[in-house]
Amino acid sequence: MKIKSSIPIILGRIAYLAGLFNIFYNTLVHYNSRAAKIGNYLPVLIHSTAFATQTFTGVAMVLLGRGLIRRKRRAWVLSLIIFNINIASDFLRSNQHPIQLVVAALFILLLILFRREFYAISDPQTKWLPIIGFILAFTVMLSIGILLLLNRHRDSFVGNPSMWNIVLTVVEGFFGISGPIEFINGRTSDFVETTLAALGVFILLVPLALFFRRIKPRPKMSNEDIEIVRNLIKHDADQDSLGYFATRRDKSVIWSSNKKAGIAYRVEAGVMLASGDPFGEFSLWPEAIDAFLEEAKLHAWTPAVMGASDRGGEVWVEHAGMSAFDIGDEAIIKVKAFTLEGRPMANVRQMVNRIKRKGYSAYTVRWSDLDINIRVELRNLAKKWRYGVPERGFSMAMDRFGEDIDGDAIITIATLGDEIKGLLYFVPWAHEGISLDRMQRERGTDPGVNELLIVQTVEWARENKIQNISLNFAAFRSLFERAEKISAGPITRGSRNLIRFFSNFFQVESLYRFNAKFDPEWQTRYLVYPKATDIAKISWAAIKAEQFIGSFRKHAVKG
Repeated sequence: MKIKSSIPIILGRIAYLAGLFNIFYNTLVHYNSRAAKIGNYLPVLIHSTAFATQTFTGVAMVLLGRGLIRRKRRAWVLSLIIFNINIASDFLRSNQHPIQLVVAALFILLLILFRREFYAISDPQTKWLPIIGFILAFTVMLSIGILLLLNRHRDSFVGNPSMWNIVLTVVEGFFGISGPIEFINGRTSDFVETTLAALGVFILLVPLALFFRRIKPRPKMSNEDIEIVRNLIKHDADQDSLGYFATRRDKSVIWSSNKKAGIAYRVEAGVMLASGDPFGEFSLWPEAIDAFLEEAKLHAWTPAVMGASDRGGEVWVEHAGMSAFDIGDEAIIKVKAFTLEGRPMANVRQMVNRIKRKGYSAYTVRWSDLDINIRVELRNLAKKWRYGVPERGFSMAMDRFGEDIDGDAIITIATLGDEIKGLLYFVPWAHEGISLDRMQRERGTDPGVNELLIVQTVEWARENKIQNISLNFAAFRSLFERAEKISAGPITRGSRNLIRFFSNFFQVESLYRFNAKFDPEWQTRYLVYPKATDIAKISWAAIKAEQFIGSFRKHAVKG
């Protein structure tokens, strides 16, 4: 990386540190305003407003630091404004910190000198951004107001007010109302009230600025886009097994010029994350990749691909000059070769026979052929059987279940008597394949239901000329296999043990073991990335996209 290209990162970090310095220095260190010599009321107004401005600009610096790191043009413009305001307000104090002034002035100079480094346009935003901005601004200013009272004016309190009264004083002060705390002298009281009122004004400025700015909403997959993607993958015999998952409504699409090929993606944490291979005409994949990279460059996003196959990964590596490493393997059952006979399938055979003797049965049908009442029941069960765990998935799962638009989906249902006990839900994979979207069952169901469901699906597939069934994705499969060999070293086994720890939350190893029982063909999946230093950021974005954050409860999930 060239030195010049590192400038945004350096300036962003300087802005972040300068902002923190401003916040804490202004909150914890006492100032005497140069304007105090003018009179009684006016100096308080100027001093308190200058204090509030310094504090607000410090918060703004912290927030703008990330935008500068990501080369955002809007962050560059706002940084110039904020640092100039910061310097101007600092001159209203008699004991300015020289380092603060020097850093601010130098920062402005560097921003001007390296202005061409900040070219990226703003990211698409959610309509909730003004509300999020208000909540964030209120929380930060409330904390600053509490620190102001506790660290600078505690000695001026009359009595010993409770923390609740301190919080109430700050909140009421935001609205220009005197709170329950009384001060020894009127000057301190005026200063606190004016400062808090100024902070309250700044709280309102944040959501107002976000509301009135031109917001380009985050693009979503339209019904028209979904239909185009469905048609493209339907008529492509070599289509990737993950192709149908490109129709998730929470993804966007980059198209080739004639819309005969495209790439589905989502932006997370500044990463433009594609899912699976490009879809559509293979000859147009490079054009779609070029459009993808151009969009990433325009916003200064980091391009990456989650779950690329061998075929797709090769195109990304050769055409875009990116790198790849395997993140696991997809289990694919070859229907013609599948059999329950023989010693390797003994466990599956025994589980299926045992569950059938208990009265369980299963059947497979197209979703569009189901009775309407059964559809409603299945939708309710699919939601109930999450048992409070949020829906997950991005690259290898859908964001919906049983919608009419997905009439070609295949579902296998396990029953005990007249009660539904489990289901497998598959989406189309070209003409001769189906890809598993979800595997769910009622809690407490007897072991063997999942095996019964899969065996029944294979039997149906054989009768309906389906050649391939894509099952679950087994993360780090090769690592588990290498660790079982006698030649495995301590690093390999240590890595395996670390993954086993995370299996307590996400069942990584158990999912691999379950898949392996069906003797599948393994299709390696890759994470494609620009450079090694981006891997941590891309991994974090992938975790967010797959929605693994926020819950560490045990569950089995595909993808």
